Amino acid sequence: MIRARWPERWVLAGLVAVVVVLTAVKVLEPDAEPVSALVLPVMVAGWRLSRRAVVVLGAVVAVALVVIVATSPFEGTVVSAIVVMVTVVIAYRYAWLRERWGLTATQGLGILLDLRDRLRQQGELPDGPDGWTVGRVLRSADDDAMRGDFTLALREGPVLQVVLVDVSGHGARVAPQAGLLAGAFGGLLGAVPPDALLSSCNAYVCRQGWSHTYATAVHLTVDTDTGEAVVRSAGHPPAHLRRATGEWVPSTARGPVLGLRPDPQYVPDVLTLRPGDTVALLSDGLVDERGESPAVGLTDAVDDWAESLLPAVEDALLASVTPSASDDQALVLVRRDRAAAREGRRA
Repeated sequence: MIRARWPERWVLAGLVAVVVVLTAVKVLEPDAEPVSALVLPVMVAGWRLSRRAVVVLGAVVAVALVVIVATSPFEGTVVSAIVVMVTVVIAYRYAWLRERWGLTATQGLGILLDLRDRLRQQGELPDGPDGWTVGRVLRSADDDAMRGDFTLALREGPVLQVVLVDVSGHGARVAPQAGLLAGAFGGLLGAVPPDALLSSCNAYVCRQGWSHTYATAVHLTVDTDTGEAVVRSAGHPPAHLRRATGEWVPSTARGPVLGLRPDPQYVPDVLTLRPGDTVALLSDGLVDERGESPAVGLTDAVDDWAESLLPAVEDALLASVTPSASDDQALVLVRRDRAAAREGRRA
């Protein structure tokens, strides 16, 4: 609710005065202004006033329109009056939304933008140590600013952890759930041992009591000193290991979707990354119809990236895969570079 009652009263009085003046001018000089000029004070009311004040102004506007229609010689006046009254209804709806949020329009937009930026920043991948390259690409369904896919990453010494989470649904529709889970999972990452992360995330989702929303996740832990890696999956499409030879091997890690059962068992897959090997974490939007293999075109793009020994180029990778209007798309790549290994042997 709007707390400043007196300022609102003055604003309402000013808008009523504007409506009266516009009506008087229209009655005295029919050619001086269009009836649609009344839309302006109505729009200001929807932006600034409470629902009760919008109703008061709407009543004044309705009386003004009756007077204008009764005295106007133009046939199109009735149509213009209907347009103005529709604007009153829209202004009332907008005022109701503002009161429900408890925020002004500018405050609400500022919070959403800040939330979007914080989620993006939280999911930024850290720079890999010497001999390692990491890359990430994200794309929302329908090009929405918010998405249901998000990533988390943490590097502590030689250990790199990356998590890719896919909340059921896509785009801005699931942004509130994605934001909630990103904050919670980000707090758990590094606070619990890697082998307990998915279980802890699952317990958190179970406590939410969501009946129609669930999440899948894949968690990668890499020791960049030895190349030992562990993949854990919670109902997520399998991670894929691309060998330096060009062979693609799906991960055997498995486990139930987050929030499905209170005591899940997550079976890890232990890998050894040799120079030239790459691990790819994929969301649903980047796999084929069976939900197992990378989408057509993605493997070729990752092959080019893995052989280039350059950081991931988002545009090039996304251009290789057809955008999905039904699901968000996310890809994380972790590569052990060949060049660094050769330099290490020479040293």
